[in-house]
Formats: sequence, C-alpha cells, structure tokens
Amino acid sequence: MRRPLMLVIGAVVLIALTAGPASAALSGKSSGGGKAGGGAGCSITPAQVVLDQNWTVSGSGLPSTVNMIITFPDGAQSTGPITVAAGGTYTTTGNSDMSASWGFIAPEQTGTYTYQFVGRIKWPAGTYTQLYAQCTVAVS
Repeated sequence: MRRPLMLVIGAVVLIALTAGPASAALSGKSSGGGKAGGGAGCSITPAQVVLDQNWTVSGSGLPSTVNMIITFPDGAQSTGPITVAAGGTYTTTGNSDMSASWGFIAPEQTGTYTYQFVGRIKWPAGTYTQLYAQCTVAVS
C-alpha cells in the first residue's frame, strides 16, 4: 500500500509545481516583481530642467524595502536604502547642485540623471537583481 500512496503524493506535488506559475500568469501577477509585472512606477516632474532648477521624483507601487541608485551624468552613483511610505510611495526633490555638499560627486552637471528603485544590493560590486522602477530627468 505504500507504493500507491507515494505515487499519489508525487502526482499532487507535480501538479502543484506545474500549476503554480500558470495560475500566476493567468491572474496577471508576475513572480518577477519588476516594473511591468509588479505595478511599480517612477516619474519625474518636470522631465527637463535647467541647471539649479528643482525636480520632484515620485515612486509608487514600491515594496517596503527598497534601495535607490542615482546615476549622475558623469557616471558617478549614489546608492542607499530609502524609506517607503505605507502606501508604497516615495517622493524626493532633486537639483543639479545637490551633489555639491556630497563632496565626491561633481556639482552642476548637465545631462541625464537616472533614478532606479531596486531590491537588495550586493557588495562589493554594487549589483542588484530586481529593478522595480526607473526614471530620468534631463538637465541642460
């Protein structure tokens, strides 16, 4: 009697494993959690500014644990955890002169500033495996 019971258990496990991803796909949910499937988004207003003009970065649909990477026009980056509000939102203000007080990043850069909301960051390489949302602002 043990052999048929093991076959039934094996069949149930096999069905559960194969049905899991299919049911997630049918429900419209993504197991990847990325921008398209996870519902996270990012916007910057205004999307084009001049030197020293402020812009507002808004993230939505974010999980509670997120890191933000800001990439400056010269390729320098600032990386760190952020505090996401209860509804999955995050808002901050940027300015091309904001790097002046950071010391290691040249201020007053023209070009594209990129904001990325990512999952856990692996060090020392500074890589991540999950991108929730990304947006840019052009500074001229």
